Amino acid sequence: MNLKKLSIILSVILIVFASSTNISSARNISAPTSGNVYVNDLELIDNRMYLLIKSIIKEDFDKDQVSKDVKYLESLIKTLDDKTAKINQEDIEIALSIQAVLNYYKISIISIKKYIIDKNPDDLISSIISYSIGSNSSTNLRKFLVKAG
Repeated sequence: MNLKKLSIILSVILIVFASSTNISSARNISAPTSGNVYVNDLELIDNRMYLLIKSIIKEDFDKDQVSKDVKYLESLIKTLDDKTAKINQEDIEIALSIQAVLNYYKISIISIKKYIIDKNPDDLISSIISYSIGSNSSTNLRKFLVKAG
């Protein structure tokens, strides 16, 4: 009975997750220009997070590959975090917005690491929710940056 409830909860979360992600954005990464460096970095991180979450949802994921993907994502996040730290004071709102998105991704990665160790479905759910919030925020921020750019 408990397994049935868990599978129903995971199914609902997967449906919400799948319907809230923009799959087409994974194919549309343009070459960076001076005005859209942050947009491209956010898009790259978002796409990599999506692929990581998608690979973990499969029950037979490779722990070594997931670990490599997590380290790569952490380096991408740190690089963008460092870039935003150098934004001038006039654009501090942009830096804070980017860092807020990155914090959701960091929370998602922490939950992924816990899920890999413990196989606790709550950690997987937490990871998906954090990623979903970060992805939606990232999409809105990228739209704003492109319009302002």
